[in-house]
Amino acid sequence: MKKAIIIGATSGIGWELAKIMSNNGYELGLTGRRVERLVSLANAQPGKVIHPQFMDVTEYEKSRQTLLELIQRMGGVDVIIINSGFGQISSKWEIEDKIIRTNAHGFAALANASYRYFIDERDANGHIVGISSLAAIRGSGLATTYNASKAFISSYMQGLRYRSMRKNRNIAITDIRPGFVETPMTEQNDFMFWVAPAEKAAQQIYDAIQKKKKVAYITKRWAIIAFLMRLIPDFIYGKNG
Repeated sequence: MKKAIIIGATSGIGWELAKIMSNNGYELGLTGRRVERLVSLANAQPGKVIHPQFMDVTEYEKSRQTLLELIQRMGGVDVIIINSGFGQISSKWEIEDKIIRTNAHGFAALANASYRYFIDERDANGHIVGISSLAAIRGSGLATTYNASKAFISSYMQGLRYRSMRKNRNIAITDIRPGFVETPMTEQNDFMFWVAPAEKAAQQIYDAIQKKKKVAYITKRWAIIAFLMRLIPDFIYGKNG
């Protein structure tokens, strides 16, 4: 039986991905701050092996230790998916600080711990999946900190991939870049298009994990927008991005 941990599984993409992976025979470790949600998900999957675990990714040292303890409790894992994230459009430092602590610092702490686990304990075989965003492609005058934090995730994962290559280690790194997905976090957005249900997004993410893709846009057609975003001149993009 394959084993996976999903960090940030209490709602949205993480919640739906957990159901898909459980139904496909994975033993799962699920983390989040709302443990009662994780327990309810586990209870709704009779006969499946699911380990609910509290984790606050902004408590960096505790989250790293919690991850390693969960791995030990599960007897090792094959895949670690870092899905936790926070986004809100605001220029207030309190909000920007929370975005940075969650999406950048929190992500890096867990990605580093995941990489060290696969290097030290699994003889390098393993798979790290990070949920970044289409927002990683370019900066934004509206969601400045959010886009920057997602760019950090994508760049960090690319660096881990290169680090693994330099050391001749077989660690798969998958950067998932969703466009608009129907989740509690996107409810605040005034304008969205090509909005995917969380179930559809999670299925495509699962497929990308199985194929060990380096980068996957979710849903797939967002790759077109990513291409166009790189081409739009600053004098146009800066007024609308």
